[in-house]
Amino acid sequence: MRHEIVEGERTWVVRINPQHGVELNALAGTFDLVWATSWEHGANRLLSPLLGLPSDLPTILWPDRTPVPRGSWKTPYVADWVGDRPFVWIDDDVDSDDERFFHRDHQLVHQVDPRTGMTATDFAAIRAWADGKSFAGKAIPPHP
Repeated sequence: MRHEIVEGERTWVVRINPQHGVELNALAGTFDLVWATSWEHGANRLLSPLLGLPSDLPTILWPDRTPVPRGSWKTPYVADWVGDRPFVWIDDDVDSDDERFFHRDHQLVHQVDPRTGMTATDFAAIRAWADGKSFAGKAIPPHP
């Protein structure tokens, strides 16, 4: 569904599939949901209600948004925030260069096609990856 989000003098047009909120809430049984978006805290205020997500999810803040030669500018910050904890990072701006920052046995970087957004296939791949892993129910401690 197409949504126009207005905040102050800024307007964004976003496409939100309400089923994504259902799927993400289901994944919250295995993972702690955390925003890693350039919307920062605005994601809780502006996107969470559209998805039916809690409005107080933890948010990774970006001290610098300088482009990098390989991978996503977010990667070093996500890697620092997560440390060695198990996680799945879902983003449309990551690629195989970003995977080198993470531990493949218990950390997954999942690229989503920016033209289509998340699909049932993406959610199935994440569930299949998590199947059999022993980190269910482990809370991600707050980042210092």
